Amino acid sequence: MTDLSSPKALRRLIDESGHAFAVIEEAVGALRARIRDIDPHDPDVIEVLRAHLLAIGSPSDVMKYFSLELLERADPARAIATYVEVVELLARSPIHPERGYPVERAMIRLLADKKVTGALPALAVLAGREVYPLSRTAARAVAAIVGSTEKDAITDRLRRADLPEATRPDALSDGVSRALWPQKRTSAQSSQERRRKITRENAASMPPDASSACLRPESSKKRQARLRAILLGAGRDAARCGNCDLAGPTRIGHVVPVGRGGSDRPGNLVALCAACLRLLPRRRREGFDAGRRRAAKGEAPQMNLF
Repeated sequence: MTDLSSPKALRRLIDESGHAFAVIEEAVGALRARIRDIDPHDPDVIEVLRAHLLAIGSPSDVMKYFSLELLERADPARAIATYVEVVELLARSPIHPERGYPVERAMIRLLADKKVTGALPALAVLAGREVYPLSRTAARAVAAIVGSTEKDAITDRLRRADLPEATRPDALSDGVSRALWPQKRTSAQSSQERRRKITRENAASMPPDASSACLRPESSKKRQARLRAILLGAGRDAARCGNCDLAGPTRIGHVVPVGRGGSDRPGNLVALCAACLRLLPRRRREGFDAGRRRAAKGEAPQMNLF
């Protein structure tokens, strides 16, 4: 990073880096060092803070608490919207339980305290993934927002017209109940061992395909941010072309498109620069577009990009 003179420059550098964790944290560090001189209501400051909180898997929790507290004070409405986005990202992405996600869990608790009903579907999906302690925190947030731990009450709330994206309320409330009330064992130790086992089994897996029906439609911009975060979380450079190895702006896509059975796992994702993306055959660009085309009958997945 070469220019730390203004929040606008910091925001531009974050965008140019492909939202790399190291660049985001250096930008937030620069804001923190100049906290007495910056205007926390500056839109560029707010976007830098949002980029930090949306960087799921970023290793510096102490710095993230700074972003959380400053955004909460500067723009409470944008803060709530950011927390909902974070939960939706977690609901759609692989989870690494060894990280603990303390800041993300703090955001979930804030959603519960503020009774943010718009977060209910994503919180319920996250609870049902049974990756502890994150899923337990999400389940408790659902119960706090609904005002009840009863499965029927949670199902009824998810059925209301103000949550049209919650298309499978029974399945969602089942997941919340599992996270709230794990199957009992003869001792607390055996119950903890069971949760650890379930967490290990579920952590690396993606949420079931049907879960996407319970979440708000994902825009192309948000999908790119989520796929970029998955690559960064796997230790790969999302700002370097996977074909020509040049650093710069990239678009993240699927080697095997989702519509043909591909997943969002890091091994099925690749970053391409604009020049290499243009070299792809037209039909292979599908994996880099926002649409999710269904595979034609008998059509086999195509593994070669070029």
